[in-house]
Amino acid sequence: MTAPGADSDLSGPVERALARLPLPLADERARRSLETVARALPSLLATGPLGLEIRLAGTTAVDLFAAAIPGTPAFEALVRALAQPAAASTWAAPDRARDLAAVLDRWPRKEGAIHRVARYLLVEADAPEDPDDAVAVPSIFLAPRGSRDFPRPGQPPNAFHRMVEATVTATAELSGVWPDPAAARALEAVVAAIPPEGDIFAVGAMVSRAAGSSIRVAVRRLGVDGIHAVLRAAGLPREADTLAECARAAPAAKQAVAFEVGPGAERRAGLELSPPHYWEQALLSGWPELLDHLVALGVADADRAAAVPGLVDPRGSPRWGLAHVKVSAVGSGLLPVSKLYVGLNFHPAEAT
Repeated sequence: MTAPGADSDLSGPVERALARLPLPLADERARRSLETVARALPSLLATGPLGLEIRLAGTTAVDLFAAAIPGTPAFEALVRALAQPAAASTWAAPDRARDLAAVLDRWPRKEGAIHRVARYLLVEADAPEDPDDAVAVPSIFLAPRGSRDFPRPGQPPNAFHRMVEATVTATAELSGVWPDPAAARALEAVVAAIPPEGDIFAVGAMVSRAAGSSIRVAVRRLGVDGIHAVLRAAGLPREADTLAECARAAPAAKQAVAFEVGPGAERRAGLELSPPHYWEQALLSGWPELLDHLVALGVADADRAAAVPGLVDPRGSPRWGLAHVKVSAVGSGLLPVSKLYVGLNFHPAEAT
């Protein structure tokens, strides 16, 4: 096998992933749509972990996540793929893709606001409904400087908490809009409501979906009271009630919430649930109970939930592990669908 090159795409790694993905989780259309995404992105992204977002109810769909660190070959290849795709029809909004590439290209040179608050990015590429359609410009999520992945006593909050205005400016750069003071005030209100153990672990811009200067925010290490407080501070009181009750009933040790704030924010919130271990441990403990709970809740199909444990492979190439599931709520209550997030670890010498 050859190592991935700057000019090759993700088709090889994605083909290997699809070979392990059972039909209940991805029908033929979903597979072809994910292959369309793979052709748009550089294979160098597979030198780090990849993630799949898999619907557990409703129309089958599989979206793709990847990480990239500024200054690395994978990051540079992502910028090139956005600015100069292999085919002119790759991106649904090529001008927007080039603008995003220009913003990211400034990051390693410490120009703009992103480098002040972020260490690396996650790119989310949504698979098109029609496999023959162009791919929407990916969404970009930022991971903070001073991250508290494993909090230490006395450790200060990360950069997203300490530098709210710079964080808002960074996401505005990604969205191609001017920073909005209303977005900063909204984020400040959320930060003030986060309990001491809580942590904003990602902010971002849903580049192809966002309206105005809204910011996507993800907060982890929240109990039921923390979930309620944070979502109410975000202006989502009904969603707060629904998801706090869902969190109380779920057999899940780890809980996080994701939502938008600022002008144009979507009035929806997500609750991420998982057992206590990290996905790269590739452990199954706790997952059968959580999946059964989702089926009973009416947000996961039984056949899809039954197929999930078979994905875990601690010794495979790639290694497969389960990260979390997400349920979502709007003002009227819980939506009838959940999503599974799976991690794949390709070793650089094995990615094709």
